[in-house]
Amino acid sequence: MRLNSIDCYLQWIKLIPMRKTLLLFLYIAFSFCGYTQQSDFISLKKKNGRTVKSYFKGVPFEFVHSNGSAVSGIIDRVYNDTVFMILYDVRMSPTFWGTRAPDTIAKYDLRFHYKEIAAIPKPAKGFEFVRNGTLFMIGGGGYAFLHTFNGLIQKKEISPPVIAISGGVALLGFGMKKLRKYYYFIGKRHTIEYVKMTS
Repeated sequence: MRLNSIDCYLQWIKLIPMRKTLLLFLYIAFSFCGYTQQSDFISLKKKNGRTVKSYFKGVPFEFVHSNGSAVSGIIDRVYNDTVFMILYDVRMSPTFWGTRAPDTIAKYDLRFHYKEIAAIPKPAKGFEFVRNGTLFMIGGGGYAFLHTFNGLIQKKEISPPVIAISGGVALLGFGMKKLRKYYYFIGKRHTIEYVKMTS
């Protein structure tokens, strides 16, 4: 009997590292679940219900207020239909070596009701200068200018079709720039939804 109890004790001691690891894993898992449940968030959604992007605590957030002013900062927390944000006033300040470096002058704590959000800027995509028509405006306008300039300098005939095509390309780029949407406007096509996670 005594030998059996010693063997059981030794086997239990061998399992201690595994038990500690299991307990540590369970503690971390429950802590993470408890942490995530303490933070509400807001979601930008299309009218069909598809989520475009969600905004949580600690995420940089930029939007246009219903009064028209632009707001940019970091979300401190989302609670009780309110978005609490931290704004840092960062300016270039002179250093000891005579150069300039960014320095935080002030920190502001702001809060907004989520229904005060009028628009959210779209993230920049690759080749934005092509998508927004800038390339067409520069190319068309530049070619028309060079053709006219070379014609005047070299005393050659300025071709109206070339000017018309170049102007048309520049006009196309201008139309693309005007039609390009840089914001998700809250209203007909997009909505802001408050997602409550706290009890």
